[in-house]
Amino acid sequence: MIDGRTRSRLPSVARRERYGTWKGSLLLFGFVCLWEGFWLGWDALVPGREEVAAGQAVQVSQAVSFVPAHAWSLSRGKTTPGSQATVTRRSSAFTVRLAPWTEHLDAKVEQERRILRTASGARVFGGDQSFQTENGLSGIHFYYSGVRGEGLVWMGWEPTAKTVVTVRAESPHGTLQRHLPDFDEMVDSVRIGTGT
Repeated sequence: MIDGRTRSRLPSVARRERYGTWKGSLLLFGFVCLWEGFWLGWDALVPGREEVAAGQAVQVSQAVSFVPAHAWSLSRGKTTPGSQATVTRRSSAFTVRLAPWTEHLDAKVEQERRILRTASGARVFGGDQSFQTENGLSGIHFYYSGVRGEGLVWMGWEPTAKTVVTVRAESPHGTLQRHLPDFDEMVDSVRIGTGT
């Protein structure tokens, strides 16, 4: 039993004040909502990847198109209507680029090799090997390996369209073989005009 003298010897406990945490919590919650809302809106406005339906052709220009392989997405930031289209899957990319025919194909191939060497420090392997797609595009292709990855380049020309078509397929080191069937499928799907 506690008597009066014992009670007077016990330390007094300070009265607990209520803290105003709800205002700070509400402010923090509002900030997080604005932050997330801003980035979601930004993501919706800035061009990025766009899913391509299976079998749907991607128009590079009025005369040139190709069909991406399954699970590849159109990269809006790397696509220029009328001259270039890029599809990506993970960190691999497949680009079809057009240029007007102004000189011999060998000169264009050498120019592409110089660009690869100077821009990405790539080494070009193998001699010029000829190719012909199911749709009639023919030309030269070669392999390269650089700092960012490794890839293949197909360069062909269409005399009736007076266009040089450069197809570049690039993957990180060690993954090119895995994506090679997709790259071959997409190269075969490149059409100029109605195809042949």
